[in-house]
Amino acid sequence: MYRHSRLRSRIAQSLHRICATLPVLLLSALLAPAVHAQSSAPLQCGLYEYDGGKGQMQVLSSNLIRKSALNGPELLYFKIENGKLGFYNLDLGLDDEYKLAPDGKSIDVGFEQVYVLKTPAPCAAPTELPQTKVWPLCWKAGLMDCLNAYNETSVKELESMCASGLPFVCKKLPDAWREAGGLEPGEDGQPAPLGEAAHKTLQAACLKGISASTCTLAAEEAWTAGRYLDARPMLQHACAAPIASADACTLADSLAPLTAEALAQAAPAQLPQGTFKRPIGTLRELVFAADGSVKGDGSMTMKARQEGGLVKMQHNQGGDYVFKPLGDRLLLGVDYWNRLALFVRAA
Repeated sequence: MYRHSRLRSRIAQSLHRICATLPVLLLSALLAPAVHAQSSAPLQCGLYEYDGGKGQMQVLSSNLIRKSALNGPELLYFKIENGKLGFYNLDLGLDDEYKLAPDGKSIDVGFEQVYVLKTPAPCAAPTELPQTKVWPLCWKAGLMDCLNAYNETSVKELESMCASGLPFVCKKLPDAWREAGGLEPGEDGQPAPLGEAAHKTLQAACLKGISASTCTLAAEEAWTAGRYLDARPMLQHACAAPIASADACTLADSLAPLTAEALAQAAPAQLPQGTFKRPIGTLRELVFAADGSVKGDGSMTMKARQEGGLVKMQHNQGGDYVFKPLGDRLLLGVDYWNRLALFVRAA
């Protein structure tokens, strides 16, 4: 009898504890959807800034961001899961993730850098990427799987993916074209010029896309092929909205003196003299002395020589900087390190 009484007492105590905790459980159940909804708030479109505008991100649509970077704006294709913004850098071909605030108005990229929404804007339509065997590997698998997949991809498929708006694929095309065509580098190590069809492919990808890197690539390959006047329109396109690359604007402006008339000018019989400058690039100033010595940026000193109408200067990597004089005012860069370079003599 005592055992039954004690059992009833324990059951009563258990029921009491359950009843006492039931309101808490119910409250938690009611609050859970609200918390989940808050954590899954979509990223708002518009301009995000870090540290007073030192860094900028433009959320263009529900899956595309344009982020300012050292070498020009980069496109990030993203998706949001569990409060994290996973993305694939379409210009570099790399993946990573950022932390997203529950309200969708700030993005933590790490290193104590938080981008905060400053100017909301309407969202454009989501970007649709090509459904090929390579893209899912790059997005869902690791970098090595992605690279291995590219090694097995045909040139035609790479061309299709580039045309579909994948800048990092466009960057692979010049090497793929040269390998497929058996185009070997020149004696000076310069890449072989590409053919007409290749230039048209890159130019079309630039003009119909929103990637500054694709336009720069199209300009660089035109320059390598000696199609100097074809380079500036690509940079002007990257300068204009919606790409709006500041570096592309500076480059385009620096090439304004390069005209058909300028290209037709004969090279002077003597070495250049005076100071020649350009506003952007690794090498920005060349000071030619009467004895043929040349001072570059910083403490670099070189010796100029003339060969076949070109001015050459050996740099510290063992190769040569090579320039084509256009009259006595302009020096056109024709080596790898001086693609898209036009030096103008200072007054």
